[in-house]
Formats: sequence, C-alpha cells, structure tokens
Amino acid sequence: MAKISFSLEELTQILISNELLRGGILRPKVEGNRIHFVIRTNSFILPYIPASLGYLSFSDNQAIFELTIVNSYINKAVNRLKQMLQLKLPAYLKLEYPKIFVDVDKLLEEKNIKGIRVKDVSLKDGEFSIAICNI
Repeated sequence: MAKISFSLEELTQILISNELLRGGILRPKVEGNRIHFVIRTNSFILPYIPASLGYLSFSDNQAIFELTIVNSYINKAVNRLKQMLQLKLPAYLKLEYPKIFVDVDKLLEEKNIKGIRVKDVSLKDGEFSIAICNI
C-alpha cells in the first residue's frame, strides 16, 4: 500500500495538467480547504457563475465533494444549473446538488490507469492524501 500526499494547490495543478478540469471551469484558486473557481455556462443571461468546492468524505469508492454556488440568487435557480452541467459531466461524476460524487474506479478506467485501487482519500490541514493499493 502507498500513500500520496499533496497540498490543495498541488491537487489543482495536477487536475489542470491532466485535463481533469473541464473547459467550463475557470480560474481555480485555493483558499483554506476549498477550491474557488468560476463556471462558464455558455448562457447569454448568466455566462459565469462563481462557485467553490470542498471535500467531504470517501465512501464506497466515491470521493464526495460539496459544491457551493456563491451568489444566493443563482442558488435559487440551481435546478437550471444542474440541467446545464449534467449534460457536460463525464461518466465518473454525478451531481446531486450540493454534492458531487466522483467514482474513482470509473475515473481511473477512463484515464486508462490500471493495477491500483484507491483505499482512502482524506483532507486534513490543507493536505490531501490518497491511500492506494495493488489490485
């Protein structure tokens, strides 16, 4: 078993480098234990939505995050946002606002990473840790 640890800033750079952040996610930056960013919606009325993401837990091979929409007006229209985002989400992501579920097995499979299984994911004091083992 191995353990990989990195800061949220490093995680953000890993996500960007490996093209795991979709084109609609702009200007990610870390503040505390949250990643703040802007969502491009391709909507004429509301082209950009400020949001943040925080890690909640890891269970049943799913990393669970909390999505927060910064503007309360937009928060009221979240069902429309969910419809806009749902079409663009990869197979390994599921949005049940305010939670986002990342199916780690599907993510690894889509990225053609074989021979490992994620046992645990944790976030403590700004350090993100992933425990992996061989299959």
